[in-house]
Amino acid sequence: MPELPEVETVRLQLKHKVVGKTIDSVEVFHGKSVENNPEIEDKLSGKTIGDIDRVGKLMIFSFKKEPDLFLLAHLKMTGQFFYVDMSGVVGGGHSMTEADMDLPMKHTRVGYHFTDHTSLYFNDMRLFGYNKLANAEEVAIAKKKFGPEPIYEDFDADWFYEKLKKRKTPVKAALLDQSFIAGLGNIYVDEALWRAKVSPMRRADKVTKKEAAALAAASGDVMKESIAVGGTTFQHFKDTGGENGNFTDYLQVFGQQGKKCSRCGTEIKKTRCAGRGTHYCPKCQK
Repeated sequence: MPELPEVETVRLQLKHKVVGKTIDSVEVFHGKSVENNPEIEDKLSGKTIGDIDRVGKLMIFSFKKEPDLFLLAHLKMTGQFFYVDMSGVVGGGHSMTEADMDLPMKHTRVGYHFTDHTSLYFNDMRLFGYNKLANAEEVAIAKKKFGPEPIYEDFDADWFYEKLKKRKTPVKAALLDQSFIAGLGNIYVDEALWRAKVSPMRRADKVTKKEAAALAAASGDVMKESIAVGGTTFQHFKDTGGENGNFTDYLQVFGQQGKKCSRCGTEIKKTRCAGRGTHYCPKCQK
């Protein structure tokens, strides 16, 4: 599943490609992807994209001179945006093959066609993602479901520590809770915990203030570093330029089970914690 760095990579690249473009028409190939809303074409035709915002892994498209109209887009497991220009260059997508280059294709769910004859397609093999219309109130409600993001400089490490003290779940479970901390997924939680030398199985209320500060910093750093190189690719993700993210080259514990810890030489272990496959160093992470 794409995590925050992958979604942020797509958001930043789409801003350069589609902001300022006017939608000429909308094609819905599968109603589930737009929550079976028959109004989406009429509502968006003639509208000019003003910006693309993000909270957690939710992208928020806004439109010029339309303060009460938004498009919320979530990639979920296999969703992705493909941008097509006049020369036929395709940007972005999961597990691209030659057949994927001829859009729309069998996994295309929505197509946004602009007045300059470029297009933006939403593909989603598993049909878990969505593109749905929302008003300002609904956007505000959606944003309230997410906690603060550690990638920002104003993230409050003291607040983070105080909140951890009230949780009796494993610290990994706490970090995966998007209503507590937004944006951290399974990959980056494992990496942040390794950097902070905290066991994923440690109860959150047992994390010390010093460890909490290290964990807050590590959580932000690992995601910012991943964004800088386009995210992490395993099976499906490619960015809107058609490139694999390459943070895989920098992973220290995730997917490294059986290998030696780069810090102490102990064998990296894999277990299950918070219902997820979890990677850690049994010596470094107490």
